[in-house]
Amino acid sequence: MAKRKPLKDCIVKPGEKSPFANLLVDLAFKKAFDPDKPSSRENLVNLLNDLLEPQLKRPIVTVKTRNVAHNLSGSRESRTAIFDLHCEDDMGNLIEIEVQIRKQDHFLKRLAFYASEIIANQAEPGDEWDYDIKPTYVIALTQHTMFGDDRIVHRATVTDLDTGEQFLDTFNFTAIELSKVPFFIEPGSSSLRKWLFFLRFLDKLKELPAELDEKKFEQLTESSKVSKFSKEEFEAYQKVYHEKWDHNVMVKGVFEEFADEINAKVEERASKKVNEREREMAKAMLADNVPVEKIAAYSGLSVEEIARL
Repeated sequence: MAKRKPLKDCIVKPGEKSPFANLLVDLAFKKAFDPDKPSSRENLVNLLNDLLEPQLKRPIVTVKTRNVAHNLSGSRESRTAIFDLHCEDDMGNLIEIEVQIRKQDHFLKRLAFYASEIIANQAEPGDEWDYDIKPTYVIALTQHTMFGDDRIVHRATVTDLDTGEQFLDTFNFTAIELSKVPFFIEPGSSSLRKWLFFLRFLDKLKELPAELDEKKFEQLTESSKVSKFSKEEFEAYQKVYHEKWDHNVMVKGVFEEFADEINAKVEERASKKVNEREREMAKAMLADNVPVEKIAAYSGLSVEEIARL
C-alpha cells in the first residue's frame, strides 16, 4: 500500500473538485452513517463512541433507527433530526441518541425540546409502565459560533448544584461548534480532534492524508465519495448547493442595493451608544459637583445639553 501524503499535499487546489461529499449536508451525512447498512453502521458506531467517550459509561456496540412514535408538539420543525437511534452498549444497556445538524436560532432551547420529546416518546400506554427512562443523548453539530470561548465541544447533563455530580442520566447534551475547527491536524491528535477535522473539511481534500491514516477514516472516505451517489441522490445533493449559492447571491445583492441605508443605520446606532455613554459620564460628573465647563470639555456635550440632564 502506498504511503499516504501529508495534509498539505492533500488539499484541493483552486479549480479542482474533491471526490468527497460535504458531510454537513443531511443527505451526505445520512449516506455515510446509515444505521441500516452494515458498513455505514460501523461508521456511525465509531463516530458516536469517539464523540461521546467522556459521557458514555460503556461503549456502544450496535445502533438501529428508532421509530419515533409521534410528533408530540404538532410542529413541522419538531422532528428534524438526522438520526433518531436506539443504541446498545457492550453490557446490553439501551441508550437513546439523536443527532442534529442545527440552525443557530434558539439553539440551546431546541436541544432541550428535542431531548424532552425523546423521553416523552419512551412512555408506554397502559398501567404497567414504571418510568424506566433510558439515558438520552442529543448531539448537535452546528456550523455557527454559539459560545464565546475557544472550546469546540460543550457537554452538559443534570448535576447536583452542591457537589457537581450527575443527578440523573436522563438528559445529556453534546454541542459541537464546527466553525471553530482549525484547518490543520497532527498525527498524534485525539480521535475526537480527528473526527472534528474530518467532519468539517472532508470536502476540501482530494485524498485521505497521513494524519488521518486509520481504518475507520479510510472506510468512511469510501462511503463519502460523491461517485457513490445514485443519480437521484446526486441531483438532490447538488440542489442543496444551488440553493445555498442562490441565497449567498441574494444576500450580497440585497446588501449592495441597500448598502447606504444599512451603513447609515449602523452609524446611527453606534452614535446613539456613544451619546448614551457621554450622557452617563456627564451625569456622574454632575453628581460629583464638577464644573459644567469641565464636564463639557470631557464629555463633548454642550453646556445646554448638560443643563437638561
